Amino acid sequence: MVLTRNQKKELVIKLFEAGKTYREIAKTARISPRDICIILKEYNKELEPESAKSNRAKAFEMFMEEKDTIEVLKTLDLEYSEVRQYYGEFLTLKNLNDFINFYRENQKFLPFLLKVIEKMKHFELFEIDIDALINCLNHFKKFNDIKDQLQHEINCLILRKKVLEDEIPNGKIPGLD
Repeated sequence: MVLTRNQKKELVIKLFEAGKTYREIAKTARISPRDICIILKEYNKELEPESAKSNRAKAFEMFMEEKDTIEVLKTLDLEYSEVRQYYGEFLTLKNLNDFINFYRENQKFLPFLLKVIEKMKHFELFEIDIDALINCLNHFKKFNDIKDQLQHEINCLILRKKVLEDEIPNGKIPGLD
């Protein structure tokens, strides 16, 4: 009786599981030891469980699926610092170094910057408008500085006036009568 390739494969596996040697399998299945080796290697690969992925690999897969860091933290039961590290590595691999550096350097300003961005969207402001606004703010700051300086000079003059008034008896300058 002639066996098909799949039938021979099944027979080789069955004999191997029964504890037969390669020589016994070769004789019974009428197949070469080299072919037995190929079949059993393939069979062993099927039996091997998929190697467990590291948390880093799982996190990267989730980031690729556009899951946020909170979901990764909850799903993989990781510490905040670990998720933050993986996300930083993920962004670096995606060539988002500038974003990462900006985030790290300006993290405390992000809530404010997000509000500014929302206002920009709401009022449809563009780069030229923001440049003009910043220019106006710089002028305002300079005017404020000048106002403070003038107020200081006024206060000095008022103080000087008081000193001079105190030096003159009865408000009259002697010798000018």
